[in-house]
Amino acid sequence: MSLSAAARFRYTLAAGSTAVVIGAGFMVVGLTRDDAETPAPTSVSAPLAAAPSPGESTDDVLTDPAATGPAGSPSVSAPASPSPSRSASPKVTVKKTTSPSASKKATAGAASKKTTAPVTSGSVAEQVLAHINDARADAGLEALTLDADLSKAAALHTQLMIDGCGLSHRCSGEADLGDRFTAQGVSWRGAAENIGYGSSGSSDAAKVQAANGLTDSMLAEVPPNDGHRKNLLNGSYTRIGLSIVRDAKGITWMTQDFVG
Repeated sequence: MSLSAAARFRYTLAAGSTAVVIGAGFMVVGLTRDDAETPAPTSVSAPLAAAPSPGESTDDVLTDPAATGPAGSPSVSAPASPSPSRSASPKVTVKKTTSPSASKKATAGAASKKTTAPVTSGSVAEQVLAHINDARADAGLEALTLDADLSKAAALHTQLMIDGCGLSHRCSGEADLGDRFTAQGVSWRGAAENIGYGSSGSSDAAKVQAANGLTDSMLAEVPPNDGHRKNLLNGSYTRIGLSIVRDAKGITWMTQDFVG
């Protein structure tokens, strides 16, 4: 799908009148601790970004968007022609840089121990990765490498969203983004996350179409509400974790995690 076409159908998958919801992009810089309040579960996540540590440039701080919708768990019976809107007041959290510690890693892994990571088919992940890398190539950027440990972190978060958290970057009892990655043995200096969901069929091809439709919607964003696009087309990120999982209600959830 071209970006112009994606812009026309950014909240509807090409397969039919299928509602798509995209979560706010989320970025963390450095090894950090997030003291912000845990978002309440909703069908869309609140706009959320992380500012650099004190003294660092703020040019790349994301003030990225989220489509708004009814509160509660996602439903397959979402309206066929949603009227998406964006938050006018993104939430910005200032991160304080701290040194990693054993206790921090233990906290990061607490939610993981209670959750079984759902499996994303290798074929599905590779096709979605290829779609993302095609867009990066068009922008003159290097391809992202699929990271197994980062994909596990993404999968654990996807399962928490499916289990009732809803579209959120931090579920109840879950560690913040960087700590989640560290708990899976992922080394990183900068990190980001995109999340979204849309209904789809059960075949791998249908799940790929849903995930690529979400990605195209993100790539079609325009400044200043283009946080997801910035994450996808950030030249400082070199690795990606992908989780694409269809739940029992026919909703395909996607988590994209980035590190550099």
